[in-house]
Amino acid sequence: MKKKVLVTGGGGYIGSTLVRHLLISGYDVTVLDNLSMGGDGVICFLGYPTYTFIKGDIRDSFIVNKAIKDKDFVVHLAAIVGEPACRNFSDDAKTTNIDGTKLVFDSAKKSGIQRFVFFSTCSSYGVQDTNIMADENTALNPVSLYAETKIGMEKYIIENSNNDISYIIMRPSTVHGPSPRMRFDLIVNHFVKDAVINKKLEIFGGNLWRPLMWVGEAGRAVEKVLSYESGVVSNQIFNLGNTVNNVRKSEIADIIKTKFLPDLKIIRGNEDQDLRSYRVNFSKIENLLDFKLEKTLEEAIHELINLVKNKLVDDFDNPKFRNH
Repeated sequence: MKKKVLVTGGGGYIGSTLVRHLLISGYDVTVLDNLSMGGDGVICFLGYPTYTFIKGDIRDSFIVNKAIKDKDFVVHLAAIVGEPACRNFSDDAKTTNIDGTKLVFDSAKKSGIQRFVFFSTCSSYGVQDTNIMADENTALNPVSLYAETKIGMEKYIIENSNNDISYIIMRPSTVHGPSPRMRFDLIVNHFVKDAVINKKLEIFGGNLWRPLMWVGEAGRAVEKVLSYESGVVSNQIFNLGNTVNNVRKSEIADIIKTKFLPDLKIIRGNEDQDLRSYRVNFSKIENLLDFKLEKTLEEAIHELINLVKNKLVDDFDNPKFRNH
């Protein structure tokens, strides 16, 4: 019998790629999403025999309980994502990321869900000594409301878990690459779009570090933690990414220019308002789950360049491609 998974926020940038992977891997997938960013990440799966879509908000207890009923697993991504969106819609960010997450977790616990996968963020590391790579035991140093809400919910899940439900907390790297619900406000996607369309790229805070990951890797990681023996993954926190993909922002621009667009003009500005800078160690997920990234940064950039050059998106400046 197929395992049944509820994916909250399954119409989002990460969620829609994750859903595609789970469907291909043989799961019965239900998506709960309020479609606040449109339906692009949902419509491509409608009609798939093991896909169910429920439109609703994770702050609505009736909808959440209905969506969770008879499921084996919950993968919780639904949130106001990113610092700009959380800053601009702070009340929604708090009620969604905090109250909504509590509601989903508590409902999952009451419903006998076997595993609860919570997507947090590597942004929780904030500003770190970049001579040292942050691992899952490193003290968190949030510099944004978004990270604060994620850290608060990590703590809530850990403190309120019991023997009836196991949690897995994922802290993904900054993601990039094509998705059914595309975004161009993420650093690699944004850099590639500007480089191809404008033939120039202005960089602020070029020396700041980020761990990077192709968005499609999230689905593989979730499949791993859902299928692995419980003694290995239960009640664990995993940084999600690969240690070699810690790069400075300026290095992303240099790869785009030297490998693909030699005529690109790079303008190096002053410091960025976003002062996050952190390098992350991913040895835990690599060693415990034998998880390795399948796509290199260069391969992902090449894929994005083709997307932009071939105009596979109709209007790159459409607000629906940004979480602002």
